[in-house]
Amino acid sequence: MNGTNEAREGSREWLLLKIAECMVEPMSERTAERLSTYSGAYNAICQWENGKPPDSNSPKPFTEEEAKEWTSAMQNVDGTTGPHWTMEQTNQIMTQRGINCDPAEFYAAMNMVYSDYSKVAKKLNVSNIDFYAEIAKAFLDDQDAAPDKLARYYEFVVKH
Repeated sequence: MNGTNEAREGSREWLLLKIAECMVEPMSERTAERLSTYSGAYNAICQWENGKPPDSNSPKPFTEEEAKEWTSAMQNVDGTTGPHWTMEQTNQIMTQRGINCDPAEFYAAMNMVYSDYSKVAKKLNVSNIDFYAEIAKAFLDDQDAAPDKLARYYEFVVKH
């Protein structure tokens, strides 16, 4: 083991000790700040050990829970609120069309496209399931976008 690995291992052990100390203290704003700092440093060391530098711009993986939370709050241009399609319906659409992507992402993307663009789709006479499915798929498959485009969109546009 070289000096760098020994130092990193020592740092990990020290951070774990500090995290454990915080966990037995009564929770306060100061304790929470220290816990957050120690935890962030520990996670950064672990990421470096896995060969990946920490990336603060990487969103956390998009979840089904987030998809349902987001779609339930959608204010659709047709005056309705909430998702236009259920998760089961978008899963069936994926299966019928051979679309291979994360079901929660497709559900959210398809409902997002409907929510924001159904008025335009109707005006142009393209308001049908094929249109919404293909636009959602194109949004998710955007080759020149950063990885995890939908998670980034949700994190940095929808939640703000």
